[in-house]
Amino acid sequence: MKVNKVFLQNFLSYDRLFAEFGDGLNVLVGHNAAGKTNLLESVYYSSLGKSARGMKDKELIKWGTQGGARIKLCVEKKYSSHTVDIAIDAQGKKRILLDGLPISKIGELMGAVYVVYFSPAEMKLIKESPADRRRFMDISICQRDKNYFYTLVRYNKLLAQRNKLLKEYKNSPTLAEMNSILIDKMCRAQEYIALKRKDFIGKLAPVAAEKHSVLTGGKEELKLTYETEETEEGNYYESLKSIYEKNYEKDTRLEYTTVGIHRDEIKITADETDVRKYGSQGQQRTAVLSMKLAETEMFRNESGEYPVLLLDDVLSELDAERRNALFKELEKMQSFVTCTDFDGGGEKKKIYSISDGKVTEI
Repeated sequence: MKVNKVFLQNFLSYDRLFAEFGDGLNVLVGHNAAGKTNLLESVYYSSLGKSARGMKDKELIKWGTQGGARIKLCVEKKYSSHTVDIAIDAQGKKRILLDGLPISKIGELMGAVYVVYFSPAEMKLIKESPADRRRFMDISICQRDKNYFYTLVRYNKLLAQRNKLLKEYKNSPTLAEMNSILIDKMCRAQEYIALKRKDFIGKLAPVAAEKHSVLTGGKEELKLTYETEETEEGNYYESLKSIYEKNYEKDTRLEYTTVGIHRDEIKITADETDVRKYGSQGQQRTAVLSMKLAETEMFRNESGEYPVLLLDDVLSELDAERRNALFKELEKMQSFVTCTDFDGGGEKKKIYSISDGKVTEI
C-alpha cells in the first residue's frame, strides 16, 4: 500500500500543507525541528488514531491556533483505496471520517492504513519495561485484527475492575463471588490474546533473525521468545483459571493482579546474550530495526501487501554497510525516511526538502 496525498491544517508545526509522495523511498530532508517527524506523525495518527509520541490530541493542534487541526490522508491499497479525514477541535475532541463516513469507534479505523514506525524513541522496545514490548505486539496485531483490538480493550477494563475490587472490597464477604465472575471473563479474553501474541512472535522470530543477519552481515544471530504464563497445551482457559485461584490470597494481600497477559514479555537475545540487559547501543538499535523490518513482512504475508514504513532519524546511527543493507530492504515498499542530509539509496527514490512548513521535491 502507499500514501498518495497528505493534507494538514494547523497540525503541529504546519499551518497548511498539501504534499504528494511516491511509492518507493521518500526521503524527507531538513534541519532539526523543521517538521520532518511531524509529517510522519500525521501518517501514524491516521492509522491508529493516536500519537506515535504519546501526545494528547489537543497537543497536536498548532500552538497559537484559535481553531482545531485537520489531517487528511489518501491511501492506495492493492484492491482498494481509502481516505482518512480527521478533525480535532479546540477542546481536543476528534472526529474521524473514513471514506467520507463518520466512525464512532477507533477500532473501525484499524486496517485502513497499515504502518510500521521506527524512531530513536522506539529503542525503549529493547531498553525499557516489558510494557513497551507488549505495546509493540499489540499495535501490530491490532492493525490486522479488529477482534484483537476489542478483546484487548475489554481485558484492560476487566483488569482495572479487578484491581479496584481487590483494593476496595478487600474485607468484604462478597469479594470471592465478584472475583470469580471477573476471573472467568478475564481468562476467556486472555486465551484469545495470548494465542494471538504467541502466533505473532512465532512468525516474527525467524524473519527478524533473517533481517538481523542481513543488517549485521551474518555476524549475529537474533532470537525472540514469547514469555507468558505456563499453561497446559490445549487447555489454556482452565489452566489460567487455576493459576488465578492459586494466587488469590497473594493478589488480595497486595491489592492488585499479579498474573495475566498484562505481564507478558519478549525475550530478545543476540548470540545467546540478553540484548535488553547487556546489548550495546548498536546491537539494540539493529535488533529493533530487524524486528520492525520483520513486521513489514508479516503485514505482506497476511494482507498481501506491505505497510507504509516510517523511519525517523534512523540513518545517522548506522554505518555504511548497514545503511546499504537497509536501503535494499526499503526497495520493497513505500517508506518515509527523515534525515538532516542524505547520500545513497536506490534508484526508486524521491527526495523532499522540508523547511518553513513546506515540502518541496528536490
